[in-house]
Order: sequence, then C-alpha cells, then structure tokens
Amino acid sequence: MTASQTTLPPVLRARGIRLGFSGTPVLAGIDLDLHPREFVAVVGASGVGKSTLLRALAGLLAPQEGTVEIPEGRARDTRAWSMVFQAPRLFPWRRVSANVELGLEGLALSRAERRRRALEPLALVGLEELAERWPHTLSGGQQQRVGIARALAVRPRVLFMDEPFSALDAITRRRLQQELVDLRRRTEAAIVFVTHDIEEAVLLADRVMVLGGQTADRPAGVVETLDIPLPLDDRRDHPGFADCLQAVERHIGAAH
Repeated sequence: MTASQTTLPPVLRARGIRLGFSGTPVLAGIDLDLHPREFVAVVGASGVGKSTLLRALAGLLAPQEGTVEIPEGRARDTRAWSMVFQAPRLFPWRRVSANVELGLEGLALSRAERRRRALEPLALVGLEELAERWPHTLSGGQQQRVGIARALAVRPRVLFMDEPFSALDAITRRRLQQELVDLRRRTEAAIVFVTHDIEEAVLLADRVMVLGGQTADRPAGVVETLDIPLPLDDRRDHPGFADCLQAVERHIGAAH
C-alpha cells in the first residue's frame, strides 16, 4: 500500500465487530480500515471465523456488536461491493456473458451498455472469446474467472473474495494468483481476501490480518496485522518473501 492510499478516506471501516452463533461467541474486537485499491488478506486456523468475518464485512451477517461502513458511491451504474465465492456459482442456463451481466441488471443501464460492461471484465480475465459459451463447457479455472468477471462488472469499491482458488488444482491456482496480481493494476477495487494458504496471502496482499487466540472462554480476534512491504512483480523471488512468510506463520502458530 502506498502512502497516498492511506491519506484517502477508507472505502470500508469496521469497528468493534463481535460475532457469534447460538450464544457461542466466534469473533470479537475486530477493527479494520480498508483504503482504496488496498489488498488485505485474512488468515488463521480452520474454523477460526475467517469466512464469517468476511460475510459480516459484506453485510451478509449482522454483527452482535460493532459497525461496518462501506460508503456508497454516487454513480448509479456501480455497486458498493461484490463477492467472489469459493465455488463460481454460475447459472447453467445462462451463457457466460449473461452470467456476468447478472449483477448489472438492477442498475441504470441499457441492454447494450450491460453487454459492454460484461465484456470488459471478461477481457480482463482473458475470456472475452468465450462470452457465448455455456458454463458446463468451461474448465474449473475458467468458471472461477467468470465469477471474478461478474464481481468486477459492477465496478465495486470493495471486492470480497472467500477462498476463491482453494478448490482448484495447484497449476491453475498459481496461474489465477498471477492473474489477480495483474488485475489489481487494472481495477479500482479494494480487496478483502480470505485464504487458508499463508503463501498465497503473502504473495498477493498489502497487509495480512491474522485471526486467532480463541479459547473455551474467549472468542478469536485479530492477533496481528502485518504489512507486506514487497513489490508485486516477482514477489516469490524477492529476498524478503521468506521473511514475511515466516512472520505470518509465527503469529499463526502463537495464536493457537
């Protein structure tokens, strides 16, 4: 994250988030300021509440305590946020372009404009030539790229991504990680990205938020938020990559 990003008002602000189910607390004391075009990865042990937090930040779950603010943009042809899930969730009876247009249908757009707005993100993810294909004819990686294109089509201020590459094979996952690095340069959205893969978090993020510290009597919280001060290009090969990876692993280990 650059210094100029931090001087801009946050596109998401969460304060004192507390979440639980059936009287059992899951997360507490969660604060987050997300700045324009910033990428924050959320990591932690299985079951710690990463996806639960993401849904609360997106407004899909109501916190028991605390507030989440995502200021609405003034443009009538955009949305404040969108989400990419672990599974692409494409409608099999709609062609690829029609799946991408889905989020645009409630906006003030003509049919021709919806079509253009669907093709733009498909081009970004390298699938413009497959716009008229049916979802079942695509590979798993291609389907997930359609899901990303659908989320980007609404030009969100915040993009939530819930382990979007975890169900893919290693080769496809690595390719999509690099595509996401490239997409960051060409889109305006800030990103909150949940992953169980520590290397993926360090590879992609400006900051890594580590959740943990839960006990039988205490819900999980933010153990540490670590800056990743490395260039995006060829980050895996950077001399500091291993140090950042070890720092995140150390905090996750200490959180158990």
